[in-house]
Amino acid sequence: MSRSPYQRYSWQSEIFECASHDIDRFMALLDEECQRLNLKQRVLGKVEGQPLLLLQSPNASAGLPSILISSGFHGEEAAGPWGLLHFLSGVSPEIFERVNLSLLPLNNPTGFIKGHRFNIFGENPNRGYLAGVDDAKPTIEGKILLEHGQLLQAASKDGILTCHEDVLQTHTYLYSFEPRQQPGAFSQQLLGALAESFDVAMDADIDGCPVNNGFIFNHFDSSFEAWLVRSGAKVGACSETPATQNFDRRILANSAVMQRFVDFTLAQ
Repeated sequence: MSRSPYQRYSWQSEIFECASHDIDRFMALLDEECQRLNLKQRVLGKVEGQPLLLLQSPNASAGLPSILISSGFHGEEAAGPWGLLHFLSGVSPEIFERVNLSLLPLNNPTGFIKGHRFNIFGENPNRGYLAGVDDAKPTIEGKILLEHGQLLQAASKDGILTCHEDVLQTHTYLYSFEPRQQPGAFSQQLLGALAESFDVAMDADIDGCPVNNGFIFNHFDSSFEAWLVRSGAKVGACSETPATQNFDRRILANSAVMQRFVDFTLAQ
């Protein structure tokens, strides 16, 4: 069974008191958090009038670790962006004294509005970043991100986390990247955060990739996170929450894995 690029999904969040595809409420609440935290807001580009935003620490320091959190590459994976918003609501400004934090909150706004996987042009915004890996070409969103490649590579030098969902799954799993033969502490910590909300997927194949103990490990395709790891990020992960489960639970799980990513970085 494969995901449909055009099937529309919509959930209601009691946490945020809105529908999952309510981009106006999402952007308004995001702006409130940016103002509270004094985050730098940069519009990398626009797709059909909707901005691709990069948010960054108020004053980055060369002596601090630099990590990037991204979400919303697929429009039917709405708990990622809302989870990022929930994560931000719990952040204290003092965190920026310890880490250079960058965030790409919503990378497929046209798909998010429709509640379907691909963008409005029928393209997959999470493919085409690594040339020669597959036949995928960068989408309009991908071209915007690639145009800012050096900026994003610097922002993710100590780690990249991108938060996805799987509308076919009842269990959670994690794509992870570490410079080792088996999943290490980084991978285990992030999967552990997800496992506090959902059962971990049993060993199987998902999207043609073997899952072992909840991990798809060091699988390099042409995705955004694989590109950044190839470009020098020390570690990387792509979390997958099960979109057959309760929406608010998924929001909280996405928020939790983001917090665990930050905590792991600060503990190094």
